[in-house]
Parts: sequence; C-alpha cells; structure tokens
Amino acid sequence: MLQIKNSALIISMLLLFACIKPYDPVIDASVKSKYVVSGRITDIEGWQEVEVSLSSPVDLAKYVPLPGCQVNVADDKGNVFAMVEFTPGLYRVWMTHENLVHGTSYKVHVVTPGGDELVSGYDQMPAGPVLDSIYYALKEIPTTDPAVSNQIMQFYVDINASGDYSKYYKWEILETWEYHAVHILEYYYDGKHHKVDPPDSSKKVCWITSLSKNVFTVSTKSLAQNTYKQFPLHNIDGKSSRLGILYSMLVSQFALSEKAYNYWEKLRINSNDQGGLYEKQPLAIKGNLVNLTHPDLDVLGYFYAASQSSRRYFYKDVPGIHLDYNNHCNESSLGRFGWKEFTRDDYPVYYYYPATWILRILDHECVNCTLGGGVTVKPDFWPN
Repeated sequence: MLQIKNSALIISMLLLFACIKPYDPVIDASVKSKYVVSGRITDIEGWQEVEVSLSSPVDLAKYVPLPGCQVNVADDKGNVFAMVEFTPGLYRVWMTHENLVHGTSYKVHVVTPGGDELVSGYDQMPAGPVLDSIYYALKEIPTTDPAVSNQIMQFYVDINASGDYSKYYKWEILETWEYHAVHILEYYYDGKHHKVDPPDSSKKVCWITSLSKNVFTVSTKSLAQNTYKQFPLHNIDGKSSRLGILYSMLVSQFALSEKAYNYWEKLRINSNDQGGLYEKQPLAIKGNLVNLTHPDLDVLGYFYAASQSSRRYFYKDVPGIHLDYNNHCNESSLGRFGWKEFTRDDYPVYYYYPATWILRILDHECVNCTLGGGVTVKPDFWPN
C-alpha cells in the first residue's frame, strides 16, 4: 500500500513539473507612441530650447524626434515667443534679459504636424544663488576583491542661499576630455605598401563631450537654513581616459519651483539606478503637459523655468589617482603567411616599426582616435 502511495506521489510531481512553462510576457510593441515634450526657460539671455519627440517601443528604446511642429512659449504677462526648428525635433528662440525675470511664469504650447495641441502648465521662475565652488575628495571604494580598492574623485557642491532664494535645486554636468591615439599614421598596406610622408597626425588628438547620465537634486525645505554643505555630485576614477590628458566639466546649477523639483526628484529616484535618464527618453512619470486635442492620451516630459548659474573646471595630473584605462590599441605580429593573410576586407592594414625594427600590425583604433567616439575639432574653451 505504501509503495502505491509513493508511486502516485512521484507521478503527480512529474506531471506538476511537466506542466511548468517559461512565461514570457507579450508586450504590444505596436501601441501608439506618446508625445514627449521637454524644455526649460532660464534667466540666462540666449537661446531657450524645447525638444519634441515620440516615445519608442519598449523593446527598441531610442530617441525619435518629431519635426514640423509649431512651438511657442508664453509668459503670464501676455508675451508670446515663437520658436523655430533648429534641428529635427529641437525648437528654440532667443530671449533677452527683460523677458527673463524672476517671479514670471512660463508655459509651452505645441501643435504637432498631425494637429494635436499640447500645452504645459505655467511654471514660475524662482531666484537662485550663484553656483558655489565645486571641489573633490579622493575616496577608496571597495571592490569584489577585499585586498583591492578603487580610488575615485568624488565631487561636491555647497549651497549658500541666504535671502529670498529657491529651496529646490538640480545640477547638470557636461563633461569634456581630451584623449590621444597611440600612434600616428605612417605605414599602411592595401595590396601595396605605402609610407605617409610626413606622417598623418590628423586623427591623433580627440575630444569627447558627454552629459552626465545621473540626475542630481536636493531640497533645503526641511532644513533650518537655506544652505547645504558637501552635496555629492558625480565621481570619476582612473579606469577611463577622462583623466589621461585633460578633463573639464561644466557644472550648471538650476534653482527650481517646488513642482519642478518634485518631477525631477521622481526621475532621479527612477533613473539613477537604471543607467541614467538621458540614455533614451523621459520615463513615464506624470509631468505638467496635457493633450488638449485628445485628453485621454498622456504626454510625457516636463517644461519648467529656472534660475541658472554655471562654472567650468579643469583637472590635470590629479595626484593620488592611479590611471589604468584601456587605450583600445592592439598590436600584433605579422603571421606566418605574411601579407597573404589579409584580404580586401581588411584594407587598409596599418603597421609601424618599433625601435627593434620588427614590424608590428596595428588595429585601426591605434591611429584613429575618432573610433573612440570623439571628434578632432578642439572645443573653443580648450586651453592651447
């Protein structure tokens, strides 16, 4: 009798596990895209910008600009500023100091090529203090190896906002750094051998500019004074080429309204642990825009007004940071079959002669810095 019960139990277990199938949720990639509107007005005279795009499918996240829109910004004093399309999906208008006044509220109005009318709520521009100095401290970060730690430059900022200033802040960090290809172009093979004389150094030096993906926000509302000491911004280490030659960052501080801060704080919480906000598109967090033509359709993004203060910083030969980054230059010896190993698909094949005069084959990255994502045009603000 016991044997029969055990057999029945085994059969039941086998049937149970046989019925288990992997569950792959079906996401309808054909769901209609949502409009995404993002932009701001600052108290800095110059170009004010608004981006209009479409959300992309979950399984193919990318930036999809929407050209051909009619975009204007209005203030609560009755002024309307028509924007022009600068690049696909990016609209801008030049505004002067007299139209960028603290205490003034602004909204954006968009008419899409399909006739949908999108409008934001008004956002009031608060006053904000001048950006305090940026400074850093070297910190040891543990790694998976208990005997090894990683040293980083941790950047900080202080807020000194005594007076009638906003209690809500956001920072953006625009990084620029110089890096070099390991070699200049002197020899190459494309079925024939060529010697470039003089050697071509046009792709020896490059610069990369990148907006930090993290969102940095803080509020002093719950503090006794409108000050904050040592607020942590981003950090860098010696495992990238940032600190190899010369590194610069443009730090911009934005004083926000409470509503704008609440939006960016939600984005910070949802994006900083997910690879960064600016990689693809704003997350589906309710902003301050509505679709007047189709009220049932959500509009992503946020339009706000802010006081802005910016400073640029340079760093070179930072003491205490150990540089250990990949220069993406691989060398190899000529194989046993010599140049016959290379086909037209491999051309051009770059090479050089080291001090030993034993020929070495070079990857393209060794002589072309643009393959690392940078450009050869030196920024206007870069030191000579």
